[in-house]
Amino acid sequence: MNEEINIKKQLKISVPIAFESLINILMTLVDTLVISVIGTTELAALGAMSVIINIMQMSIQTMNVSNNTLVAKAIGEKDENKIKLTTGNSIFITILISIITIIIIYIIKPVFPNLFEVDEICNIYLTIRLIGFIQSSIVTVLSGHQRTIGNQGNILVLRIFAVVLNLILDLIAVKQGYGIKGVAWVTVFIDTILAIYLLIKSKNTIKYKLNKIYFKEIFKLFKWNFIERIASRVDNFIFNLIVAKMGNLEYAVHVILIQIANIYEAFIQGFGDGITISIGIASGNNKENSMKKVKEVAKKLINICAFIFPIIVFIIAIIVMRISLQEKELQNIFYSILPLLVIGTYVTMSATYYFAILRGIRDFKFLAKRNIISSISKIILAIFLAFTPLGIVGVWIAYLAYGLIQKYLSKNRYNQIFNKKT
Repeated sequence: MNEEINIKKQLKISVPIAFESLINILMTLVDTLVISVIGTTELAALGAMSVIINIMQMSIQTMNVSNNTLVAKAIGEKDENKIKLTTGNSIFITILISIITIIIIYIIKPVFPNLFEVDEICNIYLTIRLIGFIQSSIVTVLSGHQRTIGNQGNILVLRIFAVVLNLILDLIAVKQGYGIKGVAWVTVFIDTILAIYLLIKSKNTIKYKLNKIYFKEIFKLFKWNFIERIASRVDNFIFNLIVAKMGNLEYAVHVILIQIANIYEAFIQGFGDGITISIGIASGNNKENSMKKVKEVAKKLINICAFIFPIIVFIIAIIVMRISLQEKELQNIFYSILPLLVIGTYVTMSATYYFAILRGIRDFKFLAKRNIISSISKIILAIFLAFTPLGIVGVWIAYLAYGLIQKYLSKNRYNQIFNKKT
């Protein structure tokens, strides 16, 4: 991890993390595809609760990113004790946050059916998922820890096992007539297995001992990272709510499209996380040439991927559409939005260079401000365009504008930081 980086070594770090992130989000897509066979009512209910669960996971993902950047820095500093204590304290915070989140969501869940205009079965699904939320949170943070210390391949294999098992058990649950409840219990079961495995696997690389210094350092990054993510989660919530009000057809298509967008964003995020780890290590060893080399390698990789990824997403989107959207009217809505989805893939991939480096140098305060600006812009534009003849297409134009604004702001910040240094 401390050797000079090159394209091959960066790929060895980034690719397993990217595929693991992809496979992780495939867990949700598998649930969506299986439920889509049952009916539109169940699909809409699952889609609505996926938005809520995504918001719930926000704080845990925030903790994961904060922990990973600090662990990467500690690796660069060659401080093994700091690596162990950082993740140990992150786990304490993670469990506390998970408990608070479960209580809040359980109290407010009665409003969700009317809010999203979906069947009340959505709350049955959500209640079951709450049972596995602590386990899922532990899996998120411990997986990130293992990736950062160099065990990307092992975590990738673990995630592949999980998604295959999820598919098999989902199909069995639906075939046996358990429906959306069965699918929820399958997810809880798998999260529990993964949590137990990772707790055992990580016991030699983590110290579960409360330390005020590391606790404060984690919380300092968590604060701004939380603001960054809550801005995007709130705008996604409103974004989905706008489409839900348009009708079942539009929302059913939107659920599929947003799942595809989540897939490519997760893959790209994972790819960027690999770069973030390398940047974090470079910042820890405090060698200017090391940072410069990581940036050069990252730029080359991002330029290549920005060309390839949109093509892959287009192919995946067509395949998913043919499986899950059989009606002609649904397909017509899908095709009207598909170009925006593909262009959005390019924008997100090309912008990841700046996102990853800014996270690697722990510039979370800027990232928080960036997300607030881009999220407000997205919602205002989405609301305005939703009431024009463009309808759902207009809403997705706002989604694309969101990505463009984030890229522009991040690029400017990157230039400010590194032009000053040079």
